[in-house]
Amino acid sequence: MSSAVDVEAVLKSTELFRSFTDTGIQILASIAEVKDVPAGTPLFVQNMIGDGLYVVAEGRVRLLVRGPDGRDLTLAILAAPSTMGEAAILRAGPRLCSAVAEVPSVVLEISRRDVAHLQRSKPQAVLKLMMAVVELVGDRVRNLDEDLRQFVAWKAGL
Repeated sequence: MSSAVDVEAVLKSTELFRSFTDTGIQILASIAEVKDVPAGTPLFVQNMIGDGLYVVAEGRVRLLVRGPDGRDLTLAILAAPSTMGEAAILRAGPRLCSAVAEVPSVVLEISRRDVAHLQRSKPQAVLKLMMAVVELVGDRVRNLDEDLRQFVAWKAGL
């Protein structure tokens, strides 16, 4: 499944990377790892330390949060070309939710470690990525309804 994925085209089609130049996309594509994810497999789990961002290249990924009664509550279902876990590029911290492949999926992973290595040789690309992540996360927070804002603040300990 993943051999047919055009990493550069997938990155360019996302909201996060839409403003990047072709050169910037090529630089980030060079550190993106393509992963086949079987249905039902978690990409990450709520409260584990985040270590990178993911891009859904094919398939669907369900974002879940554990409710007070112990049951999983669906926050969203993401399809290509969606990104998730972007804040993990900026800082290490616990994931606020879990992400599970709903169907066989292909994702691109960009790890914080690889971004840190890239900063030595391509600092401008990394700065642009950081600014894009901050803008995207800020836009998402502004668009949350009040109940979800309160939940995120509670989970983050604010």
